[in-house]
Amino acid sequence: MLTQRYRPHVSSPRHRADPLAPDDRRSAIVAAITPLLVDRGTTVTSREMAEAAGVAEGTIFRVFPDKAAVIIEAIKANIDPTPVQSALAAIPSQVPMEEQVRAAADLLVDRSDRVVSLIGVLKATTQESGDPLPEAHRYVSASNTAILTTLAALFERHRDRLRVDPARAAVALRGLVFANAHPMQPAGERLSAADIADLLLRGIAVEG
Repeated sequence: MLTQRYRPHVSSPRHRADPLAPDDRRSAIVAAITPLLVDRGTTVTSREMAEAAGVAEGTIFRVFPDKAAVIIEAIKANIDPTPVQSALAAIPSQVPMEEQVRAAADLLVDRSDRVVSLIGVLKATTQESGDPLPEAHRYVSASNTAILTTLAALFERHRDRLRVDPARAAVALRGLVFANAHPMQPAGERLSAADIADLLLRGIAVEG
């Protein structure tokens, strides 16, 4: 396996975490509650957040001013392109192009599903609190640009096998993944990462 699916660790409710620096505590809480937000949205309670993070409920509100702030921080952390950029760059260059593209698609599908779910949570939070993530569009746009740059570098490895410029290939893969993750797309009709990679590399028409 070239990639590993996103599997954040969720602590036992009875376990209390060791003392951490404030920034580390914020990051740990965000990592722990992200799966809850993806699955449950704004219905997640602060008590459930605390249990997932392995901290007392009061600790949540010593680190964040309110529940909305926790949600917004989780969204910002998941929009951050750095982890997926590092994972894309780490895909071995010596394996066949087809395997590299499938690995890239797998990473992007996982991230897109998570981010799309969290953007939905952000919209719901905005409706409830009237306090949206500042400059959300700029965050998302900058993140997509950074990921496209890294994807283009991956396709650049195979320029001699491409019918289009590597940057265009990156846009095509990112576009397929994004469309596949759209909330209006029925779950039963979504393509797998392997399907997306195959569609990108071979198209939909038979030769001749």
